[in-house]
Amino acid sequence: MMRALTPPVARSARATGARLRRFARDEDGALVLTEFLLLLPMLVWGFIALFVYWDAFRTINESQKASYTVADLISRQGDVSTAFINGMDDVMDFMVTNSTGIRVRVTSVQWDPANDRHYVLFSRSPGNAMPRLTTAQMRDLRDRIPVMANLDGVVIIETEVDYTPAFSVGFDSILLAIGVDSQTFRNFVVTRPRGAARRICLVESMSTCPAWM
Repeated sequence: MMRALTPPVARSARATGARLRRFARDEDGALVLTEFLLLLPMLVWGFIALFVYWDAFRTINESQKASYTVADLISRQGDVSTAFINGMDDVMDFMVTNSTGIRVRVTSVQWDPANDRHYVLFSRSPGNAMPRLTTAQMRDLRDRIPVMANLDGVVIIETEVDYTPAFSVGFDSILLAIGVDSQTFRNFVVTRPRGAARRICLVESMSTCPAWM
C-alpha cells in the first residue's frame, strides 16, 4: 500500500505538473527553435568563411615573408650556383605551409647607363617553372625597379603561390575584392647585393657577366 504524499511534496508535484502543461501549450519555445534552425546554416557558413578568410591571409603573409627571405639569402652571396638557386624552391616550400603550387624566379640585373637599360646577368627558375627574363623584357618591368646608380646591380625575386580554399564558400569574390585574381598570390621583391659586390652572377654562366660592366 502506497503512502500518501505529504502536503509540501504534493504541492511541489502539482506545481511541476502545471509548469509542464503550460510548456506543452506554450508556442514560444517552438518559435525560438524555428528561428535557431533558420539561422544555423548562416552561422555555420559565417564560421567557415571566417576560417577561409583568415587562412588566405595567413598564406599571403607566409608567401611574402618567404619571398623576402629568399631575396635576403641571395643578396648576401657573391656569385651563386644553379644548385643554390634550386634550393630557394625548398625554402619557399618549407615556409609556405598551405599551397598547392609554388614557383620562383631569380633574376640578377645591372644598370647599363650607356644603353639606358637593365641588363640581365642571369635569370633562372627552379624546375623551369617560370620562363627566363631577357634584357628586352626588362623594359616592361622598368617602373617596378627603383632608380639605380651607374653599373649598380639588383636581384629580383618573383614568386607565385597557388592557394585553394579548404571550403568553397563563395570566396572568389572576396579574393577579387582585395586585388587577387585566380587565387594565385604573386610577390615581386627587388634587393641590392650586400657587402662590396655590386652585382651577383651565376657561376655556370659567367659569360653573361661581362668585365666591362
